Amino acid sequence: MNGITETIYFTAENAVFYLTAGGLIGLKAFMPPVGKDDLAEDGESDNSPLWQDLGRVFLHRAFPYDMPDKFISVLDKDGKEYGMIKDISALPEEMAQIIRAELKRKYFCPVITKINTVSAKFGYTYWEADSDMGKLSFSMHDTYRNIAKVGGNRLILTDVDGNRYEIKDYLLLDRKSFRKLELYL
Repeated sequence: MNGITETIYFTAENAVFYLTAGGLIGLKAFMPPVGKDDLAEDGESDNSPLWQDLGRVFLHRAFPYDMPDKFISVLDKDGKEYGMIKDISALPEEMAQIIRAELKRKYFCPVITKINTVSAKFGYTYWEADSDMGKLSFSMHDTYRNIAKVGGNRLILTDVDGNRYEIKDYLLLDRKSFRKLELYL
């Protein structure tokens, strides 16, 4: 055994994404058996694919900014990958809606439309802004490192709690907002 495994790509033929009783995303899949440690006692195991309910799963975008609906990793609670979704749009609409809702929840990222104030104190910056989700207040440490340019004039700001905020095009901000931001670019 060389340790290289084949990636399973979840499609309409081998996977059913559903909402659990608690409203979380679950998966039933036709794939090799998933055991506690995936090792048989005698060293031999039957790896023939079978339908199994994997229960609650977690999704992670491989390319969150460039291809948000493609190459979605499907993980267990411990971060072990079950497989990937190549393209959400290739799945039935009902499943695609469940997956998109989960990704929207996980990657919640308000879009900043105006920066009202930015103040600095003891190595932190404190921000007051307007967004598509209403008024925001957040703080950032090491501000220069926590503003990422992700293509064109798009920015992602990450606060001290790991929350993300987006500025779709910093050149389109009003003049006062831009002047508050430009110190950190």
